[in-house]
Amino acid sequence: MSTRSPRVGGAPGWPLVLYFHHVHPRVDHYTALTEDAFRRALETVLTHFGPALDPALVGPRIAPPDAPTVLFTFDDGYRDNLTRAAPLLAEFGVGAALFCVTDRIDEASSLTDGVRARLAPRRTYLDWAETARMVGLGHTLGAHTRTHPHLTELTRAQAEREVAGSFDRITAVLGRYPRSFAYPYGEVAHSSVLPDSVLGFGTVKSPARPWDSAPHEIRRTYLPTDLPETWVSLAEDWKRQWYG
Repeated sequence: MSTRSPRVGGAPGWPLVLYFHHVHPRVDHYTALTEDAFRRALETVLTHFGPALDPALVGPRIAPPDAPTVLFTFDDGYRDNLTRAAPLLAEFGVGAALFCVTDRIDEASSLTDGVRARLAPRRTYLDWAETARMVGLGHTLGAHTRTHPHLTELTRAQAEREVAGSFDRITAVLGRYPRSFAYPYGEVAHSSVLPDSVLGFGTVKSPARPWDSAPHEIRRTYLPTDLPETWVSLAEDWKRQWYG
């Protein structure tokens, strides 16, 4: 099986981590679901993994859980994470970790409601007031760089500015230093540019290794949007993998 296959979950005994981008009916993306599909996704996964991991507990000192659990994550910081995903997460009593691109949140915060209403879903981001609302609902805000570049194509100094700038901006606005980070495009920088005080999340491009041995290269996987008939078998495989 290809290591990039979504059927490879997490390391045995460590949380399964799933990533999404959108919950929206008009977005065509391999990690975008309609609201009905997202409800089914939550039902399917939580039947095999649960209760879900509280994202507020995610940090470098996290210990392996006693039973299979799952962490739900969203990348980039799209507004439908609040308007469409959050009500469904609340329905199931689940918190999520959001990884936001801070310059895009700054831009969204500078726009009028009328301008934002005319933007396509793939260009409509949370503003800072909305990210604070998400945190108030029990979700967490992690960093995802300032502008979403390919970190592997930057010099180390450029990559450090992208990463540190996103951490600093979140801290300045929300008053709390993030404890997690997701690499844009799942491309882990060859020499980690992350501080030791945070966990770094990849995608299916990262191998499934224990979090304590690879704290800056944690694997995440996904539910294929176009293959919903595989979701149950995926969840069953992920649970078997948890037990090793």
